[in-house]
Amino acid sequence: MSRALDKFQGQYGFSVGTTGTVAAGYWAIQMLSDTTFSAIAGRFDGTLTGITIGSGNIIYGEFNSYTAGTGKVIGYIAG
Repeated sequence: MSRALDKFQGQYGFSVGTTGTVAAGYWAIQMLSDTTFSAIAGRFDGTLTGITIGSGNIIYGEFNSYTAGTGKVIGYIAG
């Protein structure tokens, strides 16, 4: 977790998007509005596609890319 907290200090930046594919590598994705992913890839078990994640929630992990079918998110760029 300390690795994630170090990155939270903003040294790597972020991107804001409505929908589309982003492939820069991310360590966290924050929902600015209710969001449903149509595709998401990275290191995690299970699936996050087709599930609505509520506004204000943050998912942590190692994400290679994602496609937000609905919603608006901030992707925190991994370094």
